Amino acid sequence: MARYILIDNNSGYIFGDTADLPGFDGSGGSPIDAARTLDASIGVHGRDYELLYRNPADTGTGYDVYRADIDGSEAVPVVQDGQDPDTIAAVVQHCEHVGFVRCRDAAAEG
Repeated sequence: MARYILIDNNSGYIFGDTADLPGFDGSGGSPIDAARTLDASIGVHGRDYELLYRNPADTGTGYDVYRADIDGSEAVPVVQDGQDPDTIAAVVQHCEHVGFVRCRDAAAEG
């Protein structure tokens, strides 16, 4: 089962851990599904999502996505404090960066 940890590119904080995200089905879920489920859980709807290899310098909003289930084990425990610098550093160091999900307001794209 895929377990993703999403770090907001604007704040640098962990906004979500799919191990603790209601409605996320890790068995078939992608990084985009994780971002969409996270946004829905905080009341953000109507966005378009695009998975990129890395965070482009010109992006407005998005999440760096890390995979925490590596080789059948958990690289880090379930995130309890997304603003803790040690927790953020552990995710970046021990989890696999799978890409950057760019989030755009679908209404603004027109």
